[in-house]
Amino acid sequence: MSAVSAVMFDLGGVLCRVDEAAVWRAWEERTGVAAAELQRELFDRGLKQEFDRGLKAPGGVARFLAARFDIRLDLAAWRDIWSRSVEADPEMDALAARVAARLPCLLASTTDAIHHEVLASQLGCLARFAGQAVSYRLGSVKPEPEFYRRAIFMLGAPAGSTLFVDDRPENVEGARRCGLQAVQFTGRDALRAELAARGLADLG
Repeated sequence: MSAVSAVMFDLGGVLCRVDEAAVWRAWEERTGVAAAELQRELFDRGLKQEFDRGLKAPGGVARFLAARFDIRLDLAAWRDIWSRSVEADPEMDALAARVAARLPCLLASTTDAIHHEVLASQLGCLARFAGQAVSYRLGSVKPEPEFYRRAIFMLGAPAGSTLFVDDRPENVEGARRCGLQAVQFTGRDALRAELAARGLADLG
C-alpha cells in the first residue's frame, strides 16, 4: 500500500453526521406542507442539484419555495430548516485535525452554501486544512471528473500520493479514475487503520 503525501476529506457522512429526516420534520412543522412535496422539488425536479452547483443561492431557494408552495418562508427560516440535517462529528473533527497537523489536507465535498457555512463554524479541523473544494463554488459535483481535477489543483499535491476519503462508493470510484488513492469511509477505526497502512500511524 502506497504512502500518502496529502489527504482529501468528504464532509457529509465523514466529518459530519447526516440526518435528513430532521429536515423533513422541521419543514412540515414550519410550513404545513408535506415533506414529500419538498423532496419532489429537491430530488425529482433538480432543485438540490442547482443548490449544490451554486446555480441557486440560499436566498433564491427560499424565495422559490415560498412562491412554489404559496407560504411564508424567508432565508432565516429556510436556513434553520435545511441546517437540521447536519451536525459535526467531534471525534472525526479531532482525527482530521491530527492528520492536518502532519500532512496537507483538503475538504472535498458536494455541498451547498448553508451546510458549508454551518459546518465551518462547528469543525475546527477546517481551519487547519490547506483549502476547501466545495461544489457550490466549483460548479461541479462528485463523481464528475472536473470536481476531482479542480480539487487536486487546489491541494497542489500529486494525485497518486493523495488519499481521498468519502462515504459514497460512486465518489470513491470517481476519485480512483482520476488517479487518486481512495477509500470508502466506514468508520473512524477503519479509517485510522487505512491511514496507518499508508504511513500515518499514532494518530490517537
